[in-house]
Amino acid sequence: MKQFLMSALLAGSALVAHAQEEPAAITDSVTRKLFQVQSQVLPNGLHVIRHHRDTSDTFTAQLVVEVGLQDFPCKTQQAPHLLEHMLFEGTQRFDRKALRQRIRDHGGLSNGFTKEEYTHYTFDIHSDYPDIALDTLYSMMSEPLFNAADMETSRQVIHAELGTSSNQLQLALAGKRVLTSVAKARIYTGSNLECPNITTPDSISLKRIKTIFEQHYVPANMTLILLGHFDDTRIDQLLQQTFAQLPARAPTPRAPVEFAAINYNPLQEKRAIFDPEVDVHLFIPAVGSIDPAHNSYQIAAEYLGEQLFYDVRGQRGMAYTPQALVDNNSQYGYLQATTRTSDRWYDDVVHLFQEKYAQLRQQGVPQADVERLRQKLILEFESKQRDNAELAQVYRHYRHIIRAKGSMPDLVALLQQVDAAQVKADIDRHFPEKPLLAILRPPTTKEILLRIGPPALLLGGIGVVLLRWSHRRRMKTTLTATNAAAKK
Repeated sequence: MKQFLMSALLAGSALVAHAQEEPAAITDSVTRKLFQVQSQVLPNGLHVIRHHRDTSDTFTAQLVVEVGLQDFPCKTQQAPHLLEHMLFEGTQRFDRKALRQRIRDHGGLSNGFTKEEYTHYTFDIHSDYPDIALDTLYSMMSEPLFNAADMETSRQVIHAELGTSSNQLQLALAGKRVLTSVAKARIYTGSNLECPNITTPDSISLKRIKTIFEQHYVPANMTLILLGHFDDTRIDQLLQQTFAQLPARAPTPRAPVEFAAINYNPLQEKRAIFDPEVDVHLFIPAVGSIDPAHNSYQIAAEYLGEQLFYDVRGQRGMAYTPQALVDNNSQYGYLQATTRTSDRWYDDVVHLFQEKYAQLRQQGVPQADVERLRQKLILEFESKQRDNAELAQVYRHYRHIIRAKGSMPDLVALLQQVDAAQVKADIDRHFPEKPLLAILRPPTTKEILLRIGPPALLLGGIGVVLLRWSHRRRMKTTLTATNAAAKK
């Protein structure tokens, strides 16, 4: 009887153990599928990344071109952005309307974005029509129109997108500056990205746009990312009919991005008069997403955000949304902590931001918190419901590694290896002694007086002149009337 009970208990334990292990195995296998990609380089130099999602009815073709904002000085920084818009203005086979409609009519969407490191074009379409997506994208890359009239239209669209104007005097008088952009210009000091003022597309010629296209839009400078439900044999045929036809040419050498010493003196911008809200930002430079220290930055940002939340909001109630995050591309980026508070508390909040950052640099992140936050990041990564476009972003960041090694790194496995000692070592190596503080606050009484004083004095002076003129006119009218009455 004892043997039977023991056997039953062992069998039950085995079933429980199996039941406990099975979900982990399923989760693990689903997550690892994200890293299963096919890498191929066509004879003309075009890099192709494929990832199958057979449960999807969507086919995504995304083209990444190795040219971005980092490649142009502030005066012409919108050049790759303007080129991106121009390529959607029509080709020799498809006008502007046809380019859009042939994707939309097959259940899809098209879009483009220009980032610091690259420009990319995205076509999402029903999985039955990969030929429509690839042929449309190929037409844009092989036979663009580049009409002068479309150039002016594209400029105005970019102005609308950025909230700027082609009226340079109007821009100068408005003095429009975005605090986070000014702060990022400091973080990227010494590079083309050091642009504290809003850049515009007005100084860029059509000739310059054509030159950029000829120099950078070549197969060896491109990565084509294909996601969704598709047949490899059919894709091979479509590639031979489209992108494999692009002539092989060497791209123009690209200058590496280099940054200079950062000025960490605090930045301040002013809100409108009588606005009581204050935005407090903390910035430090960060490594790119492919750097081994990236995971340490993520854990440090999570920990810093928690410390700020529990102290600034939870314990003291001085702000609503303290948080911290890492915003980077594959090569560089920044860590930002931010919150919104009131004019009453902003000095205390600034002090706490500085204090929590100093503690992070001195003490690092405790091992127990590293383990907890590491697990949090892994679970968020595994449980996140990603669409094709979001997956493509992961592959965009790792495109150079995929091309060199033929495979995608296992990001979960890399994160699992991070411990407190590594986080502290990366903090010691990369985190500056003090952060860049950027504050958007209401003006002081003195600043209000200085702002409204000169216009008030001017208007007052004009008013005095008008009153004197009016008084003289009334006196003259009265005198004339008196004289006329005397003559009668």
